[in-house]
Amino acid sequence: MKRKQRASAAAANAGNDSDADEPSQTPLPLESFSGDACAALTARYGRSAAPQHRHLLASGAAIRSILLDDGLPLTPARRLRICLRTRRLPVVPDASRLTTGTVRSVVKSLGHLTLHLDAATDWDAVAAPLEALLAASVDQRAKVRKCAQESVEKLFAYLGQCDSTKKASNAATGMFEKHISSAQSLIHSNIDISEGKETEAAHMLGTMVNLVPYLSKKARKKVFLDAYQLLGPCFTPLTRHVLRLLATLLDHLKAEGVESEVESLVSSVVAYLPYDEKKPDDTIVSAFHLIKICLDKLVGRSKLWMEVFPTAFEAVSGYLILGRKCSDDIAKVVQDCIDSHIVQNVFVANGPQLTNSGFEGLSDQSAMKSICLTINSRLHMCAYPPDSILTVVLGLFLKLGESSFIFMKDILLTLAKFAMKVDKESQLRNVEECIGAAVIAMGPDKVLSLLPIAFDENRLTCSNTWLLPILDKYTYGASLQFFLEHIVPLAKSVQNASNRVKKERKRKELQSWTDQLWNLLPSFCRYPIDVHHSFGSLSKLLVEISKCDDCLYKSAVKALQQLLDGTRRLSTGGQDVEIYMELSALFSSKPDSFKCARLDRCSKKDARKNLKVLASHSTSLLCTFTEYFLDSSPEKRAHLKVALRCLAQLSGSMNICELFVSLVKRFDLEDTPLEPECKTDEEDRMDELVKKEDRKDGESTECKTDENEIDRKDEEGTDATVELNNKRFLLLELISTFVEVADEDLLDKLFGFIKSCLLDSSMSCHGKALFALSIIVKEHSEYSLAHLDEMMLLLHGMKSALDSTVLESQLLCYQHLLVHMIKVNEENTSKKAFLILNELIVALKSKKESRKLAYDVLLATSTNLRSSESNSADLDLQRLFTMVMGYLSSPSPHIVSGAIAALSLLIYSDANFCMEVPNLIESVLVLLQHKAIEVTKAALGFVKVLVTSLQPQKLLNLQADIVSGILPWSLVTKHHFKGKVVLILEILIRKCGFDAINLITPDKFKGFVRSVEEGRKGNRNQTDGAHLEAKEHEQRDGKRRKRVDSNAETGQDGTPSRPPPNSWLAGKKQGRDFHLKKRTGRGNPHAAKRHQSRDSGGKGDRTNFKPKSKWQPGNSQGNRGDKSPGSNQKRTRGGASSKMQNSEARAPGHSPSFKKRKRSTA
Repeated sequence: MKRKQRASAAAANAGNDSDADEPSQTPLPLESFSGDACAALTARYGRSAAPQHRHLLASGAAIRSILLDDGLPLTPARRLRICLRTRRLPVVPDASRLTTGTVRSVVKSLGHLTLHLDAATDWDAVAAPLEALLAASVDQRAKVRKCAQESVEKLFAYLGQCDSTKKASNAATGMFEKHISSAQSLIHSNIDISEGKETEAAHMLGTMVNLVPYLSKKARKKVFLDAYQLLGPCFTPLTRHVLRLLATLLDHLKAEGVESEVESLVSSVVAYLPYDEKKPDDTIVSAFHLIKICLDKLVGRSKLWMEVFPTAFEAVSGYLILGRKCSDDIAKVVQDCIDSHIVQNVFVANGPQLTNSGFEGLSDQSAMKSICLTINSRLHMCAYPPDSILTVVLGLFLKLGESSFIFMKDILLTLAKFAMKVDKESQLRNVEECIGAAVIAMGPDKVLSLLPIAFDENRLTCSNTWLLPILDKYTYGASLQFFLEHIVPLAKSVQNASNRVKKERKRKELQSWTDQLWNLLPSFCRYPIDVHHSFGSLSKLLVEISKCDDCLYKSAVKALQQLLDGTRRLSTGGQDVEIYMELSALFSSKPDSFKCARLDRCSKKDARKNLKVLASHSTSLLCTFTEYFLDSSPEKRAHLKVALRCLAQLSGSMNICELFVSLVKRFDLEDTPLEPECKTDEEDRMDELVKKEDRKDGESTECKTDENEIDRKDEEGTDATVELNNKRFLLLELISTFVEVADEDLLDKLFGFIKSCLLDSSMSCHGKALFALSIIVKEHSEYSLAHLDEMMLLLHGMKSALDSTVLESQLLCYQHLLVHMIKVNEENTSKKAFLILNELIVALKSKKESRKLAYDVLLATSTNLRSSESNSADLDLQRLFTMVMGYLSSPSPHIVSGAIAALSLLIYSDANFCMEVPNLIESVLVLLQHKAIEVTKAALGFVKVLVTSLQPQKLLNLQADIVSGILPWSLVTKHHFKGKVVLILEILIRKCGFDAINLITPDKFKGFVRSVEEGRKGNRNQTDGAHLEAKEHEQRDGKRRKRVDSNAETGQDGTPSRPPPNSWLAGKKQGRDFHLKKRTGRGNPHAAKRHQSRDSGGKGDRTNFKPKSKWQPGNSQGNRGDKSPGSNQKRTRGGASSKMQNSEARAPGHSPSFKKRKRSTA
């Protein structure tokens, strides 16, 4: 009993607390008492004996009496003014006895009521509640204090709108001085402030942080003068709050009025920074950030920066190597100070005149030297430097630029020692990034002057080889002359030593150093600073190493590409952002802003001069590299093509044309027409091509009369033909390289050569020719459309079935032509576009390799149309969908299924766009009722892709049509139709919910849909449609076995018993092979008999087997094992009747897997 009473008392207390926290009483019904609050209070609390209620009623009566005496209305606003003016606040005298929720509610109510007062006309009415709220803002209870501070902040914002900022600021500063004076006396007397003595002062500081934006300028300055005196060299419970308040005040104060005070504050903050275990890390970070704010505030006082920042940095530098969280925070503040206050131009201008003895007095150089000495000393204290100090070092390298060679050379040498002894990859990566920043800032020449790479020929050793990968990655804006004078002799010396060494291990090591040295060539060609003076010597080197069959030609090709691309980028202008983004990506810290002085010195005008120098050497280099290309291996030709493409962009189309014509004459190919035919009638050209083929057939017939003579001539011409084809291969590869920069005259010659190769009957070079043609079509749309008829004739005449490369290049040409024709959208090109689509759709239904290529071409076509920069990109893509939809009305099921497959691919790449194509989804859903099996398969696949790709919101309007279209096929287990329906339903249920699907399901299929849902949830053992299908197969197989046994017992003739499963499958396979081979005597005996009976009887025509009734989805006659109407025979092969009934829906040319046997008459 006592336990129950305690529980009920605890529940009552909890209820009281909750009620106190959030009062739930209904508001006073003032309307019922004509706005008289006193009457309403009397009606509610008149019978209560609680002291607070009696006090409330007495206050209300007194206010009512005053209003009546003054003749004022009894409105709530008038009552509030009288209440506040007479200090008759209806609050409880002793609030300490009340719960926190009650006091918080009173404070919150007082804040809301005060916002309704007119402070501009009656400040006395506002002063009392403002004082009460300020007093509550330092309350010991956190909830009361937070509520009061929120109310005070809202009230100060309101008073600012009433032009009462000055009076409100006076009230806030008065309270601030009241609570802070005691704390100041304790700090100056060096007495430790206990937790209790500083509590109210800390709360007051927190309140002032929120009020700073609303205070007057005079009040802010006064608070600032009082606050910074609270900051001492030791940590106190007030330090954290004082730092926060000072940072907020400095954000709202102007430097002119508090300049001297800010300097005094900086001294106080610097005195607090030295390391002490008693000082929390967050206060150190806040203090250092406060120094940054002070320096930003006095940005014009460079002398202050030179005095303060080195001292402050030295004080906090110890935290950079501690590896704590505060280390990263301090590193970020240091990085911000470096970016804000270190002016690179000053150091760059004075850098050459600086020496180690030139840092006397207060100057930017001496301050920077002090900072670098501090960093180096901290690095020496580490076994391995943490990321925080390395981040500072990296930023300092990039900020100082070339002058870092003077200030940070010792730091670079220290980092080199770490790089040589560190083994961990993560640690080594950070050190290498810092050294890489030094390479970008100083330049590789100055880095190598400090860390030289020298080769000892006697000992066969090379120093500082660990630096080679760093130079390869981080060299930008270097000097080509330095590479030619220092790196090339070193590489040749190491190469010669490698050739003399006999030991395999040592020779591999030397060869590795050689490769790394030569690999620096592309790096030195990234935005070099002396192209105008050094490219002549560099071109000789490029020609020399391109002859080598070693891997040196790769470095030459890559260097030439880097040089041309970089120079062209600098000459266009506006690419600085991209260049510095490329540099920033080299570092894991991703520095936002830095400059490379050498890149800045290369102006747009200088870059254009460099391009002219490159163009002057391009023609000779093009001829030289072409000679190397013709005599090289296929692997080397692939790399040389990159160099030829770069040189062709500078040489000009006329020089390329002369070079190409000379090569044609050199290879004795003058009889090859280099101009396209000028005929305009497509039919004439087609007839001529047909006549040529007829002549070839006649000639081949005449040649067959003497086979021995043909064999002898073939043997004699084999070598000549192979040599001729090799020459054509080389020229076709060059054409694919030169096409991008060709003008119309050169294109005519290139296209004429390609056309002659395609018309060659040998077909050996068709793949290369089609690939070159595809590049012409891709790069030159206008030229391609102008010669569209010729190109279409050439493409349609290709026999690609025997060569996958020919098919791939042919489809690539179709892709680019289709894109151009759709974008042009002209009437004369529409028919040809449909011819291309027809080829693609036929390829979708061919063998696996062709099907994959066709899929890729369709996907690339839609991607090109979607990514087009024109405003009609959506219209072009919609036009492609519409053209493919045109094939849905084809009489051939083969074409219809291919079109559906194409649409499935297109909507999978962009499912949302299919909703914008009119009648797309409806047109495919209608095809679910098609008679052809392959069309139904493709339509179900389309639905599966559709429900998988679309969002649930967009499926809501389609789910009824989808469900009604697919559910009839759940009755058909052949061709996995039922399994596909189950899968689609599972996706729909997952996205739209079972209730939504069940609502639109016909009553006939509700049980099936519910079984799918139960299987999806795992409530049944049959978890998917495949299990359901397998069970039904077993049941029907049992029925068939019973029928076969009954037939055997009754002794019916002509109905063989069912063979074992293995033999039945074997017979099925043999029968399929028999129909493919179409030969007698090569299948199983039953197949041979069927063939004989077919030859003697109905000529094998499938139309002889006419079903009694056509099969429809949902018809019970389509179930396997059932007896067809009008038949007296019992079927022994499952599905035979169904196959016969669907024979009319099959595409022509497809033979069934099983044929009905002719019954014997014996």
